[in-house]
Amino acid sequence: MRVEVSSSARLHLGFYTISSGEIAYGSIGVAIDKPRVTIQAEEAEGIDVRNLTDVDVNEEIKNVIKRMNVQGASIRVLEAIPRHVGLGSTTQLRLAVAYALSKIYNLGYDIRRLAFLLGRGIFSGIGTAAFEHGGFIIDSGRLVKDRMIYEPRSPDDIPAVILRTTLPKSWHFIVAIPREKRGLDEKEERKPLEAPEFNEELERELHDAVLIDMLPALARRDARRFGRALTKIQRLVGRYFSKFQSGEFCCWETEKIVECMLENGAYGAGQSSWGPAAYGLTEGKERAERLLNRVSESVEKAGIDAEIFEAQPRNRGVSYRIIEL
Repeated sequence: MRVEVSSSARLHLGFYTISSGEIAYGSIGVAIDKPRVTIQAEEAEGIDVRNLTDVDVNEEIKNVIKRMNVQGASIRVLEAIPRHVGLGSTTQLRLAVAYALSKIYNLGYDIRRLAFLLGRGIFSGIGTAAFEHGGFIIDSGRLVKDRMIYEPRSPDDIPAVILRTTLPKSWHFIVAIPREKRGLDEKEERKPLEAPEFNEELERELHDAVLIDMLPALARRDARRFGRALTKIQRLVGRYFSKFQSGEFCCWETEKIVECMLENGAYGAGQSSWGPAAYGLTEGKERAERLLNRVSESVEKAGIDAEIFEAQPRNRGVSYRIIEL
């Protein structure tokens, strides 16, 4: 039996709490429809990976197969999300492969169990929830012990979804990725994240931005107010992490791109995760095309080599099909 599994990127939009004492890193995010990861898998005696993309994923896939403790697998990679740019590629890739293996070997694992087995959900549950459900997601954060974040001890210890809803199909994200920059990988991010610091004023401002600004705007499907809340949260979270990166953003290129987004009419803009991916929100196909063109021109004038594209919310989870041989 051969199966095909497909998912896509997520934007990490920030946190509603950095540390409130017992809870840390309550995350906010959204699944977007591109870029995608699509793999085909079938049973095999050994490990065979055929990568039809230019993204380096072979070793990652081999490690997933070994972790799943199966006899082997033949994997074809048809599409892949760029690595370490802030779009959640590692979680989507690992889960896509593991989900396929669970299907072809009839292992019966649910997605949260797979995430735990694959070492996901240490600091955020957005990637796992985006894979499983899609849409706009707020997670429960991680429990803090002795002021530290430790690896989950069970699937129940992975951040749970406390809110999942759809975003309007008319909402569009313009995403820009500076080509010469890379964000932190999962090993590099541990030091700045493992010991969250409590800041009462920051916590209050984040709570207000989400509860008073963002969620009411989302309930009203008001893209402009939602966008303003996004920008506010980005600034607050960026300020906290400025001691671990070069200011509120990972690099001057991402900061400039966010500036270009806002100057050219984006309702809100920010950096996804550790970057360098930046995003801007707008509404309607015509506005999205106009924003894409204007941002592309502005970014080029600024001397930044970036991949820039339009994406929409992905309001459903992973897709899966059996391919008859």
